[in-house]
Amino acid sequence: MKEFFDSPTNYRIVGAARFEEMKPESEEQRTTWENNRAEIYRKSPMNMFRAMITGTQEQEGFYLYGDKAGGSASRNMRSDIFANELGNSVVPYKPDQLVRPADQAGEYLINMKGRIEIHYQKGYSQVNTYRDAPYPVSWLEVTNNTVRVDENGMILNPQDLVFSGDMDTKRISTLLPLDYDAEKAIQLQNLDKTAANYQEKVYVHTDKPYYYAGDEIFFKAYFNYGNKYLREELSSVLHLELINSNRDYILEKKLQIRDGVAVGNFVLPDSLSQENYYLRAYTNWQKNYGPDHYYMQPLSILSPYQRVVEFEEEEMGEPKGISLKSDKETYGKREKVTLTIKASSESQKALAASLSVAVLDQEQIVPISTQPDIFTSLKLEDISSSIGLDRFSYPVEKAISLRGFVTDDKGKPTATDVTAFVNNFEGLINLESDRKGEFLMEDMEFYGPLNITFQATDKKGKPAGKVQIIDDLKAPIALPANPYFPKKETVQTPIRPVIEEEITEAEDDEEEDKESTKEEAIYGKPDYVVEGDKLMATGNTVDLVNSLAGNVPGMRVTVAGVSGKQQIRLRGGAMTLSGSMEPIVMVNNTIMVQTGGTTAADNLRNINVDNIDRVEIVNKTVSMLGDQGRNGVISVYLKEYKEGGENLFESGKGMNNYTIEGYTSASSFYQVDYEQENDPNLIDQRQTLYWNPYLVTDENGTLTFSFYTNDNGGPMTVYVRGLGVNGEPLSGTFTINPK
Repeated sequence: MKEFFDSPTNYRIVGAARFEEMKPESEEQRTTWENNRAEIYRKSPMNMFRAMITGTQEQEGFYLYGDKAGGSASRNMRSDIFANELGNSVVPYKPDQLVRPADQAGEYLINMKGRIEIHYQKGYSQVNTYRDAPYPVSWLEVTNNTVRVDENGMILNPQDLVFSGDMDTKRISTLLPLDYDAEKAIQLQNLDKTAANYQEKVYVHTDKPYYYAGDEIFFKAYFNYGNKYLREELSSVLHLELINSNRDYILEKKLQIRDGVAVGNFVLPDSLSQENYYLRAYTNWQKNYGPDHYYMQPLSILSPYQRVVEFEEEEMGEPKGISLKSDKETYGKREKVTLTIKASSESQKALAASLSVAVLDQEQIVPISTQPDIFTSLKLEDISSSIGLDRFSYPVEKAISLRGFVTDDKGKPTATDVTAFVNNFEGLINLESDRKGEFLMEDMEFYGPLNITFQATDKKGKPAGKVQIIDDLKAPIALPANPYFPKKETVQTPIRPVIEEEITEAEDDEEEDKESTKEEAIYGKPDYVVEGDKLMATGNTVDLVNSLAGNVPGMRVTVAGVSGKQQIRLRGGAMTLSGSMEPIVMVNNTIMVQTGGTTAADNLRNINVDNIDRVEIVNKTVSMLGDQGRNGVISVYLKEYKEGGENLFESGKGMNNYTIEGYTSASSFYQVDYEQENDPNLIDQRQTLYWNPYLVTDENGTLTFSFYTNDNGGPMTVYVRGLGVNGEPLSGTFTINPK
């Protein structure tokens, strides 16, 4: 709060409020909240002033009146019938110049002289100022008679305005954030929920039209929507797949969609043996529309001994919305090239646009026709308006989610507590399975592989059941009927040297690395360390616990009463707040969950002895662990997990390990800069001379970028693809530095 003033006649509160959007519990609640926000905006001063700028205040429902000169001597003497007052005490407020531009661009001055009475005739009020006007009525008085606003109607001099009546009743609960998109909110409120409005289409621009095995593919995906205001409401996850002609999946990636685009890259396996592949892209929501709505690009992947037969010039096609200008006519080897791109609309007006640009060595990568193009891919389908969303079964995917289920020893679904340990116990998430045994992890956002170990426990904290992951249903594969693949020929010389890797062993170095990478524990230096090879790795957890006791002085293992549970003591043992006298068990520096009647031995029961690297024992109080560390620590360190190897935990004990793939991160394309470094002994045979998926034109629709040629210094192909701010697809393919 910056200022507070209160008097018998008025008050003033000046300050700022911070808004955090709440997550609705249901679709019905979300719709209610959106409707409430839109209604608040409609009758707000912000909407009124925005409408005044465009001269549409009466269409928005705002009617303004001013005091009539020589009218009622006192405002308090007016009647409660507005029709009697109109023309006598008040008259329509119509100054000679209501709005004029301010001295700052995008700002306006609104003439508000005297006391202005505001009738919002599109609203309804339970408290009526006039009996014949059942709508909200407000009054406004402005110091210096001028309101300063921006183009959205936001008041820039609020200290000069005094509202009374309905607009004076607004408090924090009825305010809206300054970035509230009223146009979008109102459009969505009135938008029919049909399949036509909610469709989304995708196009993928790759840096090259074809590749060689072992190449890295860089790409940018563009989206078009049935309604532009639905961009943030629809998908945030893009699925990208490389499929061979036998419909086998070679690669599967997930990309995060931001602002209607997704950017990424991945490396092709150098073991690919076929020539013809397909790059497919789609969202989970698009499954509702069928395979014809997916992006499917035929993609040739060649061996180093293959070449594409040269093309005919006209195959490059005419540019649409894109023009290109170079700073020179010809370029030599390792020479700097500067290009200027201009984007324009169909009406030839300058267009702000998001673009991706690739420049290729034309002698190594021959230009070919790529299908489908950006115009075909992003064209919206003509879908009947009678088809609603109630027919759809695939939800909009806003983040990575994971579904699983738990079964008991008999294979039947069971309701249990499920704990998910993330990346070898770096963190944990508590879940519950329902009566069908199902559970859900949702709203996850992570990149690359994530190791998750699930532990199912009953109400007493004992291991219970087996956890399995439910794989998402794959989208059906429908290959194009007549795919285009370029003609190829076999040559004697590979396009790049084929290098056989030399593999050397460095066992001593590995041992040194292993010693140097031991984790520094929160408890400091342990009192005892038992190496994994000293334990009795028989798979019997009793032997494990007793073997520890035999190697750790002062450690005792007893059986508690009729329960038969093992209990561990490192010293005499002190009662913790939870009633336990046992040490805590840690795995890879993370405390294992201990609930109900679970003992330290129960926590050790699930660990596969064969995967133990070492066990560290601390028999003193560990103050850093608070009350939990009162009775010491048994800290287990596991051998490094290797993909395809055994699980870290024994199966059938309620713990199951999975590796989940997250989003694919986007790496930067390396741009050569010969002004900074130019070694003539290094051969430059780059095929892709330039790639940038983040280019944006200025207000004049132009942008300029530079790069360096390679050691060939020959013709180059420039591929430009993108979307205008109006959603219009743009495309241009050009040859520069021709022979």
